[in-house]
Amino acid sequence: MRSTKSPSWTKRLLGLAPVAVPPHVFEVNSERLRFASFPRTNGGWQMGELAEVELPDNAFQSGPLGGPLRTPEVFERVLSELLEQVGEPVSRASLVVPDRWLRLLFTELEEAPGEITDEVFRFKLRKLVPFKVEDLRVGGLELEALPARPGKGRALMAFAVEQLLAEIENAFEARGIRIGQIASRTLYLSSYLSDDYEDSLIALVEGDDYSLLFMSEGVPVLVRYRTFPLAADDTASAEHVARDLRLIRSYLTENLPDRRFSDGLVCGPAETASAWVELLEEGFGLKARVLGESDADLGSAPPGMPWHQLLPLFAAATQEVL
Repeated sequence: MRSTKSPSWTKRLLGLAPVAVPPHVFEVNSERLRFASFPRTNGGWQMGELAEVELPDNAFQSGPLGGPLRTPEVFERVLSELLEQVGEPVSRASLVVPDRWLRLLFTELEEAPGEITDEVFRFKLRKLVPFKVEDLRVGGLELEALPARPGKGRALMAFAVEQLLAEIENAFEARGIRIGQIASRTLYLSSYLSDDYEDSLIALVEGDDYSLLFMSEGVPVLVRYRTFPLAADDTASAEHVARDLRLIRSYLTENLPDRRFSDGLVCGPAETASAWVELLEEGFGLKARVLGESDADLGSAPPGMPWHQLLPLFAAATQEVL
C-alpha cells in the first residue's frame, strides 16, 4: 500500500509538518466549489462523500494569477450550500486550487546552503515575475544543483495572490473549518506519484491550461505552465504543444545528460488525453498512458466524476498534511 507520508520536498516548499487528520478535501476554481472525502480502509482508501456547487459567473476578479473574490459574501453563501450537502462533520481539510492560481518557478542560487530566507526568496521573485511581490504568498525550497551545472544551487518557488487565498481561508474558518494545506492540482498529483515514478514526465490538462512537470529522484526538475488549448484533431494546436515539448526535451537533455525518460503520465479529459499521449511518446521516445483507476486504491470513480478531476483530490487526501 502506498505511504501516506507527504514527500519531503512538498512539506518544505509549503512549510508544513505531517499530522494525521480525516481525509477531507475541498477544491475551488472560478466555476465551482467541490468537496470529497476518502475514508481510510485496511487496504487503502474508499470513496466517501462527493458534493459540488457551481459558483456565480465572475465570482473572482480576473488576473494572470486569478484574483480576489468580487463579493466574499457570495462565496460564503455558496460554501454554506455545499456544506449543507455534506453529511459528515468537517473541521480540518486540504484545499486544491488551479495551477493558474498557484505557480511554480525555478531559479538558480548564489547563496550558501541554509542561508536562504523568505526575504531572499521574495527578492529573487521580484526579478523574475511581473507581479507586485508584496501582494503574494511565497514559499521556497532549496534543491541540489543539476548535474550539468555543478556549484549552481537551485530553488523551487511557489507563489499565489495572498488576498485570494486569505479570503477563501477566512470563509472556511468562519464555518469552523481549518484549511491546513493549499496546493495546486499539479503539486498534489506530482507529490502522490513521486514515490512510484522516477524520471517521469507528467502532463496535467484542464480546460485550456496545461502543466508539464519532470520528476527525477523524487523531486521536480522542471515545471512549465501554459494557457493554450489542444483541440482534438487540430494540427496547428498540436504543433504548438510539440514545439513546447521540444524545448523541454532540449533543456532536460542538456542538464540531465545521464537521465533517460522512463514514463509519460497524462491527467486530462478524454477528448484530448489520447493526443497528449501521442505527443509525449513522439517528443520524448517514452511510453505514455492516461492516469486512471489503476493509479488509486478506490475502485470505480463516482458517476459523473472523470478520473482526471478525481485524482488530484484523492492525491490531496493521501497527503494528510495540515
